[in-house]
Amino acid sequence: MESQKILLVNNSDKFTGYATWEQGHRGRGKQHRGFVTLLFDDKGNVYLQKRKHKVFDGLWDLTAISHPYKNGDHQENLIEAASRALKVEMGIGKTQLKNVGAFTYFAPDGEWCENEYCYILTGNYDGGFKPNKKLVYDAKKVRFEEFVGDIARNPKKYTPWARITAQKLIGDNILQKELKKFLGVFEPYAKKYFDDKIKSTLEYSPLIAKFYRDLADFSSRGKKLRAFLVYLGWRIGGGNDVDKILPISLAFEMAQSFFLIHDDIIDESSTRRGRTTIHRRYEKKTSRHYGMSQAIVLGDIACFEALDLVNCSSFTDSQKVACFAKIISTIIETGYGEGLDVEYSNRWTNFNNIRQMTELKTAKYTFVGPLTVGAILGKANKSQIDALSKLGLLIGLAFQIQDDILGVFGKEKVVGKSVLGDLREGKNTLLIHKTKEMLSGKKREELARIWGKKNAGNRDLKRVQKLIINSGALFWAENEKAKLVKSAKVYIKSITRDNDLQSSFSELADFVITRDK
Repeated sequence: MESQKILLVNNSDKFTGYATWEQGHRGRGKQHRGFVTLLFDDKGNVYLQKRKHKVFDGLWDLTAISHPYKNGDHQENLIEAASRALKVEMGIGKTQLKNVGAFTYFAPDGEWCENEYCYILTGNYDGGFKPNKKLVYDAKKVRFEEFVGDIARNPKKYTPWARITAQKLIGDNILQKELKKFLGVFEPYAKKYFDDKIKSTLEYSPLIAKFYRDLADFSSRGKKLRAFLVYLGWRIGGGNDVDKILPISLAFEMAQSFFLIHDDIIDESSTRRGRTTIHRRYEKKTSRHYGMSQAIVLGDIACFEALDLVNCSSFTDSQKVACFAKIISTIIETGYGEGLDVEYSNRWTNFNNIRQMTELKTAKYTFVGPLTVGAILGKANKSQIDALSKLGLLIGLAFQIQDDILGVFGKEKVVGKSVLGDLREGKNTLLIHKTKEMLSGKKREELARIWGKKNAGNRDLKRVQKLIINSGALFWAENEKAKLVKSAKVYIKSITRDNDLQSSFSELADFVITRDK
């Protein structure tokens, strides 16, 4: 009904206006307020429905799902709307509900989507249910643990918001628990490594000890994703002794520091991980040239230390040779990607070239390299390593597309670096390339004028955001991420038969396209 409106909101759930259901859900849609409701009985079972709907039809869902509506002069609150949905969809009468959290998400489904600030409502209910055949194909009651386990094993059976809600309700998922377990060992190891390095340099100038203090600070602020992926690959190959793989994990973190310190010089960046970049720290001492020079040296030291960590590890000589071969080829290919990134900035090239650059600079170095090095050292077989490489390449591309989106639409305090960086540098990302392809005439000329503008400000950024959205490129990027992740998950069963590790890889693939930094 045209008189029935959904409520449009921003990322903080601040009301911004009204729209029809179709306006809120067609194409990219408009972010609006929604909710999910999950009812529990006294035995710990949950009520689920198989939805009959224009969007995500035929997937299993939570007990009732909808939006608060404005009908004429009356605007529903959350509890009113949830009570209405429970009654209409499942034939469940008034139930006491509580708000236990919220999340934002975007999920495309063909020409439609869900783009919501979504509240999670839960309640206790021990009665019967009678699903509305016009809105629900089927309904059932299952143990909550069975529901969560089935989502991990068969995520495609469930709506995107059901999967997110389950993760929110159980707290840490399997991947997060695995990561916490790893970091609990890795972080003390890394701290001791840097403390020992600082002590060992006391015979030199105080500058050398400062290098390692700055490198320790720089490294400690990262997500340590690559270090963890080395460990995850190690687990695939059957590695159990976490202490043995720690030097290799730290080697990838050192290589990451090497790349980022040099990348910040190339991009003329001032912030990284919420702190001043290395070259900017040192230039304060004397000059811009001094800052860049010392940052180049510090980056080089990080690279050499990465190789030395492998050399001093407890693996056999033949294992070290295999490890060196993979790390060095990864570093070289990343260098190729960095060179192409510089080359393609502010210059037109084709989509395949941009994709190749992305594979070299991000996918192989962030995912394929650390995963396969860990797997090789864990003595995984060739078919496992091949499947791991294919998965890593696909989720690496999805990771970079999410990075491209955050580079334009992210929050600076969360991302940890300026969201004007890509704009001012004129980076020819997959997102921007697609935007240029999808725009024409004056709008394409306008983007060309703004993208790469060295003194671009927030007004320029907002205009670019609007051009990206209106061109349909953002919608393309969201769909492309989902396709890449879907393709990547096909390889999981070829990588491992361990259910927990399969869940970890599935959750990793989902994480790379939903992260906000």
